[in-house]
Amino acid sequence: MNEIQKYLAEEHYEDYREGQITRRELFRRVTLILGSGAAATAFIAACGGAPAAVQSPAPSAAPATATAAATPTAAATAAVPYATPPAQRTTDGVTVQENDPRINAGPLNPKASDGAELIGYFARPRAEGRYPGILVIHENRGLTDHIKDVVRRVATANFTAISIDLVSRDGGAAKLTDQAAYNAALGKRSVADMVKDEQSAIDFLKTQPSVNAARIGATGFCFGGGMVWDLLGAGTALQAAVPFYGPTPQDPSGVGSTKANVLGVYAGDDTRVNSGKDAIEAQLKKAGVVYQLNVYPGVSHAFHNDTGQAYNPDQARRAWIDTIDWFQRNLR
Repeated sequence: MNEIQKYLAEEHYEDYREGQITRRELFRRVTLILGSGAAATAFIAACGGAPAAVQSPAPSAAPATATAAATPTAAATAAVPYATPPAQRTTDGVTVQENDPRINAGPLNPKASDGAELIGYFARPRAEGRYPGILVIHENRGLTDHIKDVVRRVATANFTAISIDLVSRDGGAAKLTDQAAYNAALGKRSVADMVKDEQSAIDFLKTQPSVNAARIGATGFCFGGGMVWDLLGAGTALQAAVPFYGPTPQDPSGVGSTKANVLGVYAGDDTRVNSGKDAIEAQLKKAGVVYQLNVYPGVSHAFHNDTGQAYNPDQARRAWIDTIDWFQRNLR
């Protein structure tokens, strides 16, 4: 079981513990990810426990913040001129239409370093100009309609954005619609190879006429948040990064050499991911960059995804405004 497979299996076990899936479905998913029923049985047995009672979300509160050399963020309740997460869960993941008059958006297929065609999505402000570029890294479900919507939201804030599907060679999320099958394909890829694909997307982004190649940032969610840490650890030339509840890499030492200013987004109730926060902070201190680690209380892992059960509109909006504010201050 490699690092990615372990994380993906733990994600599904967490869904089981929260009562979102049955034990039978947990076994099916973990079997696909780990490759055998015996491995799935051993993994589930090692985790132990039974489903927890489903609880109502706690009331929203202002985010608690661990800060080093960073200025406070703007009030999250202020009116903003760009798209933010919706006031309630969505069924299709769409809050900014592809034909929104503020932006130009659509599919796009950059090449990977090995020549493979990557399934991608791109959005830019409609007004002519050169804007900072943002790489958006998807969750463990791939380049879904929700992630495409996030790319469009970024564009409404006057950035040019791109996202790619890290299982492009197997058809991506459009083909692997069963999440467990998608995760099985994702788990077969090495972190190093996925970092190369994301770096190829960044290289492509820099060539676009609407992009200021000297001002590049990255954000990602859940699995994608972990990939942001991996990009930083690999020395990727980024000026700013905002990983959302991203798992800490097994070896986070590379983060200690990053040059990017980092805003880390954490969910207060996400004990699994939060257990690695101190290790990340130690590396950010070592790097000497401007950083801020925000813990948003009363919410769980994936609270920003408006298609999921953990979605919390108040805290998602706060975190998104903090994210855009971070990019505006560090990529201008």
